[in-house]
Amino acid sequence: MTLLKTLTRNRGNSNELVWDETFPPRPLNANVYDTMNSEQLTSIYFLSDPSVNDMVQHGCLLFAKEGDEIKTLSQLLIEEEAIPSRPYSIRTMTDWKVLEDNATPCTDIIIVDRYIFSQPDILYPFNSYKIIEHLGRFNHHELNVIIFTDKDTPFKTINSQLKNLLCKRLNLTFVIIPDGKLKEHDRTIITNYKMFDSGDSFKYFNDKGENQSHGRWLHVNSFGDKNVRDLSLQCIKDLQALINDRKNGLSSIIGDKKSLLLKF
Repeated sequence: MTLLKTLTRNRGNSNELVWDETFPPRPLNANVYDTMNSEQLTSIYFLSDPSVNDMVQHGCLLFAKEGDEIKTLSQLLIEEEAIPSRPYSIRTMTDWKVLEDNATPCTDIIIVDRYIFSQPDILYPFNSYKIIEHLGRFNHHELNVIIFTDKDTPFKTINSQLKNLLCKRLNLTFVIIPDGKLKEHDRTIITNYKMFDSGDSFKYFNDKGENQSHGRWLHVNSFGDKNVRDLSLQCIKDLQALINDRKNGLSSIIGDKKSLLLKF
């Protein structure tokens, strides 16, 4: 109960937890994800239902059967602590294990980083591909990856390599960022329950595993804190506005154009 109280603080004026909600609609199946809005896609579901194990196995959202409530809530923790965020020193990192350890079930991985692919393509597997692999490691259903990046990114090559590497149902979309249109300075990654922001582009390592970054901090932020969740949802709304603005440009949005947290 201490963990539950910690993860439900900053939840407004209500001191009451609501139980026995009949959402998602029954019977449970994979189609339920397509009917959810961003608030529902960033929520946790404690269900007494014979199909809940199937939803857990999808690895798309945090579903818990009876008896697994604390285990499921614990996935919102950062290094087993109920804290809203933790800074990690980029310069001492030797791999992407920080992201792997903080991965949670997700339907979407949204990456905002104009320069993430501004390096020789031989280095993609050591950085961007590894990031997506780690953050999507729980998903065994359908994973949407949306990358806001530069116009010179070789989409066809990346699309083919990523889908071959991950061996899962992957939808990849690039949104080309025009100069001056993106307000965020930090590079950001948002999933359904975590947000990561970096003082440098997410391309820290060379092909020898050596850290080449000049950035200082990588912050891991958990939606277990309402303020983090609200800020992340606002960021998603801002990115949606950018997508809406780019829809008239035929070459501005490339790929599968599929996401649950964003609409194309």
